[in-house]
Amino acid sequence: MREELKLELSETKTLITHARSEAARFLGYELTMLQKDTKRTKNKVYGTKRRSINGGVGLRVPRTVVRDKCNRYKQHNTVMHRTELLNESDYTIIATYRLEFRGIANYYRLAYNLHTLQRLKWVMEQSLTKTLATKHHTSVQKIVDKYKAELVVEGISYKGLRVSVPREGKKPLVATWGGVPLKWDMQADLEDRPQAHWNPRSELEKRLLAQVCEHCKATSLTDEIEVHHIRALKDLDRYTGRDKPFWVKIMAARRRKTLVLCRTCHRDIHAEHPVRRHPSSP
Repeated sequence: MREELKLELSETKTLITHARSEAARFLGYELTMLQKDTKRTKNKVYGTKRRSINGGVGLRVPRTVVRDKCNRYKQHNTVMHRTELLNESDYTIIATYRLEFRGIANYYRLAYNLHTLQRLKWVMEQSLTKTLATKHHTSVQKIVDKYKAELVVEGISYKGLRVSVPREGKKPLVATWGGVPLKWDMQADLEDRPQAHWNPRSELEKRLLAQVCEHCKATSLTDEIEVHHIRALKDLDRYTGRDKPFWVKIMAARRRKTLVLCRTCHRDIHAEHPVRRHPSSP
C-alpha cells in the first residue's frame, strides 16, 4: 500500500488580508499600509507640501505581543517579583532585566509604534524593583532611593537604576536599568528574535569579574570583556556542519545561554567569521 502524504498549511502564514483595513503577521511584526492625510512633507525645490506616507508599508508591534510579554511578569494580573532571581546578585538581577528589555526594543526598532513598549518597560521595572525589595526584605521605595540614577544616552537624560561593583585597579562593573530609547528607526538592522533569558544558575557577575575570555582565555584585554547570548540551548543544534564552532561546543558542554568573551572573539562570532584567537579546551 502506498501511503499518502498530507501537507497542512498554517492559517497565520497563508492568511490573505486587506492591506488597508487589516494587518498581516511576519516575523513577529504586523504589516500594514500607512494612511494619514495630515502627514505631509515639504518639497525643498518647489516649496509645496505632499502626503508623505500614504500607500507605504508600515511595521508595527502587535498588541498581543505587548500583552503576552507583560504577562510574563504578572500573576493574576498583578506584577510580581521573580523568585528564580532571588539568589542572584543585584548586579545580575538588573543586568538580566536590561538585557531582556533591550533585546525586545532592538528587535522592534523598525516598528512605527515602538512607543507602545513603554507599557512593557513599566511592568518590567515594577517587577525588577519588587525582586530586589523581596531579596533584601525591604520596600520598593527604598530600593529606588538606593539605586536611582540619571542616565544620559545620546545627549538625553533618562531616570533609571544603576548598580556598581568595584574592582581593584580596574573600572567597576556597572549594570543599569533604563536609558533604552524607544525611537523608531527605519534603517535599523533586524536582530535575532528576542526571548526571555531565564538562567538562574549562572552567576554572570562572578564570570565577568574573572576578566577571562571563556573561549580563548585572553586576559590582556581586560576592559573589553563582553557577553554573548543565545535564545535557547536548542539553538546550538542549528550548527550542523562537519564540525561545530568551538564556542558552540563550549556552551553546549556547560549548558549555558551566555558566554563571556573578549571583544575580538565576540565580533568574530557575530560576523560568523573563523575566530582569530586560539581556543582553549571546553
